[in-house]
Amino acid sequence: MSPTQVLEPLDIPDIKLFHSSTAHIDLSRSRCYDLAVSPKSPVIQRVRYAFITAVFAALLGFCAAIPMFAQTQKPNLPDPIKFINKFDIVANVVRSVLDDMGFKIEIEDRKAGKIVTKPYEFITGSLTSSEIDKVAVKSDAITGSLLKAQYSVEAILEIVTPTETMVTIRTKMEALSREVDGTEKWVPLESLGIYERRILSKVSAKLMHDEKSVTDKKGFWNKNPQPVDPRQPRFPTSPSR
Repeated sequence: MSPTQVLEPLDIPDIKLFHSSTAHIDLSRSRCYDLAVSPKSPVIQRVRYAFITAVFAALLGFCAAIPMFAQTQKPNLPDPIKFINKFDIVANVVRSVLDDMGFKIEIEDRKAGKIVTKPYEFITGSLTSSEIDKVAVKSDAITGSLLKAQYSVEAILEIVTPTETMVTIRTKMEALSREVDGTEKWVPLESLGIYERRILSKVSAKLMHDEKSVTDKKGFWNKNPQPVDPRQPRFPTSPSR
């Protein structure tokens, strides 16, 4: 039997032992693990889907409605109206209606079949712009603030037959615009046809209800001169109390 050999430990200075430590793992951020998911019933899922669908449809409808509300009105001028009346009768009525509405006549040419009024100021002040939107379309070229607006009426009368007369009503609308530098200018407006329809409706009503009185009544343009009564005093007298 060989003698017992004793092994001496080797001295290896380059080998170092590291102590192990417990590593912390965040399971909520790890993609290797699924988060806890609470089971949902099919009824709840259907209700949630229906709610989302309804909200989405409402948003689509709202977005589609925005251009409709933002769209401005378009001009819609009335067509000419043919009246079963003689030319002189219709012309007298048109003149009478314009007088009743407060217009001042600037041109009255019976041969040409035209009656034109002087400009009538229908709005002034801070509400000019908003009031114009109700009766006219403003031009995109308007950059200043609107101070007031006015319009004149043009009535065109045409003989269709000896007993039929065609009437067309048009208006010339404009607004006074003041620019930033203080300059002012009249800018044209495009009528929506509201005033034109109003005048035509008054002419129609007057012809239907007051035809006899209009026929007998003469305008100032064809009245005969009245003789002066010599018995009337030449100087005015004070009214009786």
